[in-house]
Amino acid sequence: MEKIVDQAWALLLAGALKKRGVLRPDLGDDIDLCVPQSRLLALVESNPAMPKLLYSSAEASARRNAFNIVRKLGMPADYFWKFEYWPKARALTTLGQIVKRVFSSMMAQAKEGGLEVTDLDIDPLRFSIKFENCVECAGISGLEYAICYYHAGTFSGILSSLINRDLASFETACLARGDESCRFIVGDVKDTEIKTGHEPYLAPPQISSNLASRLEKGLSNLPVRAQGNMVDVIYHQLVMVSTLLADPQRLASTSLEVGCQFGRRLAPLLAKAYGQAGLQNMSSYYSQVRGLAIEVKESAPQLQLVIRECAESSGGIKEMEVMSFLFGELQGLTSELTGREMALTESRFEDGRLLITLAPKA
Repeated sequence: MEKIVDQAWALLLAGALKKRGVLRPDLGDDIDLCVPQSRLLALVESNPAMPKLLYSSAEASARRNAFNIVRKLGMPADYFWKFEYWPKARALTTLGQIVKRVFSSMMAQAKEGGLEVTDLDIDPLRFSIKFENCVECAGISGLEYAICYYHAGTFSGILSSLINRDLASFETACLARGDESCRFIVGDVKDTEIKTGHEPYLAPPQISSNLASRLEKGLSNLPVRAQGNMVDVIYHQLVMVSTLLADPQRLASTSLEVGCQFGRRLAPLLAKAYGQAGLQNMSSYYSQVRGLAIEVKESAPQLQLVIRECAESSGGIKEMEVMSFLFGELQGLTSELTGREMALTESRFEDGRLLITLAPKA
């Protein structure tokens, strides 16, 4: 999984430098942001440990890859080694320029949002971050708690790597709570005030969102942010892999189960959106959100799904654990659309296509 994460960061950098080829010739390299959002929400709602797990995985991968990225761009690894002795103005200006030139550029190219370091204090060490048009929560509303755990971990990891300090972060404003933008505080992991904000942030009470409303917005093509409703497919991959990093096999099993529940919730929304019932809704939905191209072959009592340009496998990923949520989603969705309890019996790659077989449960 670590190799997949490293590859994804490399592809994001290549995209920012205009050195990346097209990953999906027909569907393109954008995917509707409701896809990663809905999957993250489903996982967070199902498991109270998911915020901490997602944050930790994002922090670790960002920290390792931020170091690799600045080295590739020719910046000395010890550039910020006396950071704490710099005057505030110099520290804010210099760090802000590096973040803007490298990481803000990457996120803007990927359509994740607009990253800006807005303020900095040296003692105690505090970074204030503004993130506009946040891909993680745009279009989600009515929540009491901030939910951008992936980006909280990512920002902490990037800054920890740049100044070689152990940092932690938490969110102080979030679009999902009705705020104008997402804002984060990043500081020393041992700082009592940082701990006071960080620890409860990653241990919220049960989160329950109106996921159906968010999906309906996506299916109705309603704009949810000024930057548009699309995001780079590599961001989607990073989010999915981050949910698995801590324990790929166990968490893949959890993702499969949650995906199945999500697929069942998705089925009636598709019937409403497309004005019909049946398996043809699958092709319409996945094409609209640009998740994949799917052909359904019925051979009673089995179904074979022939999938091309799958978002999860873009860039040559073949690890089936990364597909676990999608597999569950397809299992739950086909069960509802056919009126039979379907189970995944086979999945394999052949000639660049992902072939999935589902059969009625005994």
